[in-house]
Amino acid sequence: MKNIWIRKIAIVLAIALILQSAMGLKIFSVTVKAENKRAEEQTVGGEVNTDEEMTTEEETSETETTGEGDTEESTTEEPTTEPPTEPPTTEEPTTPDYEIIDDVYKVKNNALIEYLGDKKDKTITNLIIPAKIITIKANVFEKCQYIKKVTFEDGSKLSKIEKYAFKDCGTLKTVSLPKGLKTIGYKAFGLCTSLEKFTIPSSVTYGNQIFGSSGTVKTVTFGSGIKTIPENILKNAGSVESVSIPSKVTSIGKNAFYNCISLKKISLPSTVTALNKSAFYNCKAMTKFTMSKNVTTIGKNVFKNCVKLKSVTLYKNIKSIGTGAFSGAKNIVLKVYANSKGKAYARANKIKWDYTDSEKKRRAANQAIYDEYTKKINAKDKTKYKLKYLSDYVPQGNCLIGKYLVVSMYHKSLAKRSVLVLYNKTTGKFAKTIVLPYRDHVGAVTNVKGRLVVSLNNISVYDYLAVYNYSKIKKVKHGKVLKPSYRVQISGSADFAAFDGTYFWAGRSADTSYATMQGYKVKIKKKKLTFTRKYSYYIPANSQGLVVKKISKTNRRFIFSQSYGRLNNSALITYTKKVSKSGGLGTPKKTLTMPSMLEGIVMSSGKYMYMVYESAAGLYCGNPDNTSEIQIKYVCRIKANKLGI
Repeated sequence: MKNIWIRKIAIVLAIALILQSAMGLKIFSVTVKAENKRAEEQTVGGEVNTDEEMTTEEETSETETTGEGDTEESTTEEPTTEPPTEPPTTEEPTTPDYEIIDDVYKVKNNALIEYLGDKKDKTITNLIIPAKIITIKANVFEKCQYIKKVTFEDGSKLSKIEKYAFKDCGTLKTVSLPKGLKTIGYKAFGLCTSLEKFTIPSSVTYGNQIFGSSGTVKTVTFGSGIKTIPENILKNAGSVESVSIPSKVTSIGKNAFYNCISLKKISLPSTVTALNKSAFYNCKAMTKFTMSKNVTTIGKNVFKNCVKLKSVTLYKNIKSIGTGAFSGAKNIVLKVYANSKGKAYARANKIKWDYTDSEKKRRAANQAIYDEYTKKINAKDKTKYKLKYLSDYVPQGNCLIGKYLVVSMYHKSLAKRSVLVLYNKTTGKFAKTIVLPYRDHVGAVTNVKGRLVVSLNNISVYDYLAVYNYSKIKKVKHGKVLKPSYRVQISGSADFAAFDGTYFWAGRSADTSYATMQGYKVKIKKKKLTFTRKYSYYIPANSQGLVVKKISKTNRRFIFSQSYGRLNNSALITYTKKVSKSGGLGTPKKTLTMPSMLEGIVMSSGKYMYMVYESAAGLYCGNPDNTSEIQIKYVCRIKANKLGI
């Protein structure tokens, strides 16, 4: 009985030893498997050295770090007794989470993670990247010394090339990147010292110093559909000499061509509207730059240190120029337009400037028109009607009433009351100034049935007519405020006005082909003028003044003065019209070019035309960066027949 129990105990101990031995083998197997997996993860894609991307302008060198795998040792005790003669336990084989394509491309989740080919094999000169690959991971083809050509299968889905992917491929000459590629990583083609031409697909939206500073690429072509040249894409690409920027590009990204020290010239398509910060910083070999006429923004330091750049044209559309945009470009002359941001920037930053050739021609043409115009003024009239108060006031309308020529003026900032400046209409001598009780943009002044009618344009939603009896005009003393006898509200605007003996014509000076004027039948009721609207006509845009001559009971000759700003020439436009119903005025009978900034016009019974220009007002001639070039400080009196009207 005792021996039986001893044998049972021995059997139990033997079983325990067998189980212990089996468990030891299992633990050892799991440990080895974990170590193998860790080693594999550390060598995926051949990425041993990792370089930090440089994203600031100050970074000029690479930083390398080396990751080394750790190793662990796992030991198990040998069993003290012989295990039973049973077959050893083995693990079931696992399916790998990657695939091998063409025996050389190791692909995981459509990402090329490792090139399994021999990078030192001289017979391997061409690579064809499989279509299914979406991403080429970092360093995959680094130091493939004998690869000369890289192409992609038809239907390639490639979207991203990570940093250093083709770094130091010293014999690589041709790369045909597929459509659909969006990202080219940091120095992806760095140290590719045989690569001279490179085309960037139009789908690319991100690129970071793709050639680095030691490349040999000389010619870069951007795909025809690209909209923005990505920031930093060719930063520090010192070998690039020529770049082709296609139409449809709207902006040049920040640092896009930063430090491209061999780049010789750039021509922007007309679609470009923005040059962002440091876009061409230190392009010190660049001698020619063709600017887009539609650029509105030039960022900070865009052309800084472009020492060989001699000329850049700054067109009228430019609205902002950043600090230091031309700093260090010591040989540059900015070609500018009058009254432009470019001219103001050049003057403020003491940069040499000159007008463009087209601007010089325009200025000369305008001067010729002014010279021809002044020839028509009688010598004795050239110094008459000298306008006063022009430092603070802007002349607008004029009219003849009694013995006076009256000129209306508003204060440049409407901070003070408007005024009427009166001259002796025959001698041209200054008579007096009447102060109106309104801080208003007075427009027209008109003689209506022997009363002075002053248009008030800003005091309410509607325009009013302030009516002054001539007797009060004569009696009031110089510099005094004179209230009107009464005011009349009208249904339309009265920026300009004229009276033909029957109808009061008034309209709005609008920059549109749908500008209109209204005709009001004028009567006197209870010693007051009444205005009843009868007609409405479409008129020339930007009409500033009006003369109406009565040809017959129903026919009229309308003469409009038209003005377009400080630099553009003005015009006198003549129509003849049978007044019967509202509509258009028809085709002009005559258009006469006049100096810029023509405002009010009036014709005397002696057939003299009196013309007022606002060009000499301080508001328009006080700032040299935004001024009227032709400045007329007198009311001009010219015989109508000399004007051909």
